[in-house]
Amino acid sequence: MTEEPRFEPTPAAALEETPVVEISVPPEESTPPRKSSLAITRLITRLIQALWLGSGVFLMLSASAAFRAATNPTDAANVVGAILTRWHYIALLAPLLLMFLEWRRSRPVMLVILFVAVLLASFQALLDTRIRMIRAESFAPISSLSPDDPVRQRFGMLHGISQLFLVGQVIAAATAIATRE
Repeated sequence: MTEEPRFEPTPAAALEETPVVEISVPPEESTPPRKSSLAITRLITRLIQALWLGSGVFLMLSASAAFRAATNPTDAANVVGAILTRWHYIALLAPLLLMFLEWRRSRPVMLVILFVAVLLASFQALLDTRIRMIRAESFAPISSLSPDDPVRQRFGMLHGISQLFLVGQVIAAATAIATRE
């Protein structure tokens, strides 16, 4: 059974010609405080940032471990290539989702960081595709080619640039986390 709101004149209203009325709502009808959408957005933002940074650091650690533990460089490259494929999804989607969440708050510094991260991820994905093509087109494993071989040199140059883009993305993720409201 719910009560109707009660209208009671205030003491000041009794002295004035225009009555002032206060409305009281019974306590059982008041709603309990809920988490604000801002707090939920911050939580989602932090989770995406943690996934983004953590997966980038994991990729760097697992790539070096794969090359140390594998029986040959080709097997290690295949394992790292499989991990890289998943990384590219995270590296592109995480900053895009964060940009979407940040857009309403319109913090220019954060939006620039995220935009640069998307560019780095896009360029790294393109380079990775080219590196895979070089590996597939080579008649011998890249590691067995002479250091003077133009295929190995081109592969090495693209691989180095790809690694720089990865480091740049990890720095962008760490910067996004360090940039507080």
